[in-house]
Amino acid sequence: MTALSLEQAKLLVERLKLFAQPQRLLILDALLAGPLGVSELEIQTGIGQPTLSQQLGTLRRADIIVPRRESRTIYYSLANEDEVLRARALIGLLRGDQSTLPLLQNIAAGKKAAPKKRGYVEGVARFAFVRPASSNAS
Repeated sequence: MTALSLEQAKLLVERLKLFAQPQRLLILDALLAGPLGVSELEIQTGIGQPTLSQQLGTLRRADIIVPRRESRTIYYSLANEDEVLRARALIGLLRGDQSTLPLLQNIAAGKKAAPKKRGYVEGVARFAFVRPASSNAS
């Protein structure tokens, strides 16, 4: 492993700031079990609606979580397998969970799962969005 540059250290600190907030850790921990609707997140985490919306927005802008709308309900999930691994490893490490060590070793060795498309969730149907033909098409 090479030494961190100042620029890399600054990027890592910004990333750590995203996780250094209790409500965000609660949200990430809940989403490790799979996609959840906003009302389900509110119940599981005990975070009130205004604060929950603010924290979901922060995580969404950082591309850590992605929304998916179904009718009137918005479901959130971790953005990809890399984010799942990061959240699981960080929360496990901070808890002192020894079962996290192999996961951390795999991440350190670069043995990550193949990257998945953004917003992909295993076992969930995805539907195509068909855009109407533009008016200038003949």
